[in-house]
Amino acid sequence: MRFADILKMCFDSLSRRKGRTILTVLGVFIGCTSIIVMVSIGAGMQESYDQMLKNMGDLSIIEVYRGYNQNTGTQTESKLDEKAVESFHEIAGVKAVMPKASLDDYNISFKAGINGRYTANWVDFAGIDSSALEDMGFELMDGRYPESSDEVVVGQYFAYNFFDTLMPDGRNYVDRYVWDENGNIDTENVPDPFFDPLKTSITMVLKPYNNGTGTEPTPYEVELKVVGVLKEDRGKGYETSSGVMMDINALKSLLKDLTGKTDTKFEYSSINVKAESLDAVADVEQSIKDLGYSTYSMQSMRDELNKQTRQIELMLGGLGAISLLVAAIGITNTMIMSISERTKEIGIMKALGCYVRDIRAMFLMEAGSIGLLGGVLGLLFSFIISVGINLFSFGAFSGGGVTWELIKQALIGGENVTRVSVIKPELIIFALVFSVLVGLVSGYQPANKAVKISALEAIRNE
Repeated sequence: MRFADILKMCFDSLSRRKGRTILTVLGVFIGCTSIIVMVSIGAGMQESYDQMLKNMGDLSIIEVYRGYNQNTGTQTESKLDEKAVESFHEIAGVKAVMPKASLDDYNISFKAGINGRYTANWVDFAGIDSSALEDMGFELMDGRYPESSDEVVVGQYFAYNFFDTLMPDGRNYVDRYVWDENGNIDTENVPDPFFDPLKTSITMVLKPYNNGTGTEPTPYEVELKVVGVLKEDRGKGYETSSGVMMDINALKSLLKDLTGKTDTKFEYSSINVKAESLDAVADVEQSIKDLGYSTYSMQSMRDELNKQTRQIELMLGGLGAISLLVAAIGITNTMIMSISERTKEIGIMKALGCYVRDIRAMFLMEAGSIGLLGGVLGLLFSFIISVGINLFSFGAFSGGGVTWELIKQALIGGENVTRVSVIKPELIIFALVFSVLVGLVSGYQPANKAVKISALEAIRNE
């Protein structure tokens, strides 16, 4: 038999018992829809996590700290010094390395403007290798990168730390958080701070917490030359938000002036390592751990979250698969009934010399067609449900209204758009293939039963 003949007989048989075919397809439709919607919700959770981590910072940055022995509760012999920086540079997949140091023994405050009119009592501070800023992926909001060790950069919201000493309470502070009528942060209408850090004189005031004499320590003032404002990126450090970054060599010189001695064994508080790509993060991080250091990265957090979402997707998909299992039983029952009704037809086909494989192929095609039709309809309906869920989460049904732009975002997402339900291309392919396979597997036993029917017995019994 030609393939076209088998196909025609398949659809003739399905259309002959429309009611039974529709009910069987409906079972596959419900099962396929259940699986797709359930798994899409798990995928939506993953997209939400990815969006959250993306907003938190660069996923290719690895923060390195001194190793920690969990058995003894003490730090390991691994030190964060120049030797460590050199060893990290030698690791395959590393793009840039930036050591960081802090002034933990000093109270740091700032004053700005004429006669120190504006003051800030607490600001994040770090000494860094300013020559590595660009390679590490730090972005500028304004100004330029430092070109010498006496130049510093500040975080995007650095100026909002300051109070105006000439203004009364309640009016002496600029709040950068503005809320819109829906209770969300308004990023478009942020008020300007009191001053522009690139155009205003800024002084850093350091005072040791304990000078060892029992007397009030004398403050040490340093004039800062601010040349750039960094874009906020929490993954690269809180200093990018509202802090100050000074070149590490300038910090060493400052410590020498403060203490009167040169520390030849200078250690960093942490070291940031940037991988060449997201795919290289895991290997680079493991190589650093093998050297005896502790690490933290957004990518490792992402891997853990992805592991959790995969487990949730499997659980939700398993619940949906129960419906498809019921549909598989329905397909088997339909095919058995179809064969019992067409015993004479099978006998005649055998008597006319039809190949056994053609008879088997005909029944398998019927079962596979039921699975495919149910899968396609289930997929289309799943898209409708997914879009509806996302539109509801966007608030489209609570007065906002449904627009084509919202429907597009609900369907394919967009910049800073977090969907509750996400139907990925691989899920579409899996759903269709799985539906067809369910049909074929369910129809295999009845098809084998059909080819074993004796032609003479079939004609005689009918």
